[in-house]
Amino acid sequence: MTTFDLRESIIPFSLLQISNHFKRMKSGEVVDIICPDATVEKDLQCILPRRKYEIFLLDPAPTDRNGFFIRLLKK
Repeated sequence: MTTFDLRESIIPFSLLQISNHFKRMKSGEVVDIICPDATVEKDLQCILPRRKYEIFLLDPAPTDRNGFFIRLLKK
């Protein structure tokens, strides 16, 4: 499983990396994303193909820093 930490990164470039990684993923694989705020979820919905993924976890990041934790499952 791959994890992307976007909290201290340039979001547009990181979203491009996530999009490229998603294209290489097989059905049933998962990617975790730690992001600075919940708005990244909407950005992901814009760049990922509809009905090809499911966001099945969106909680505060499990670290001592502020952030949100998103888990994507490729369908």
